[in-house]
Amino acid sequence: MNDTIQRKLHIALRINWFCYIGLLVLFVVRNLFVEGGSLSLWLIQTVPLLLVLPGLIKQRYRSYLWLCFILLLYITTSIVDVMMPTRGWEDGLMMVLSLILFFSAMMSSRWHRMQ
Repeated sequence: MNDTIQRKLHIALRINWFCYIGLLVLFVVRNLFVEGGSLSLWLIQTVPLLLVLPGLIKQRYRSYLWLCFILLLYITTSIVDVMMPTRGWEDGLMMVLSLILFFSAMMSSRWHRMQ
């Protein structure tokens, strides 16, 4: 049983990092390289994610829980943006990355505690 938990945790951690970095790259592209973006909006979007980065690097399960709480804001915002008539592909990508990161962070936290 412990071997399967280790394997699941390893996969979930890879998904976490992929989606986490994906969100940060999306915010950089959306705000710094696309017309209509701003540096202040980029800071507002990235600082909450960067707050939990030290704990994620140290693989503390509480950081994954805090990441889930922070991601609720991103999920809510992206769902509202996806439903707007002026939506773009970035809104859908943000929603997908946020949801996948939320579920994988939640399961990573659980599997960390089961070890």
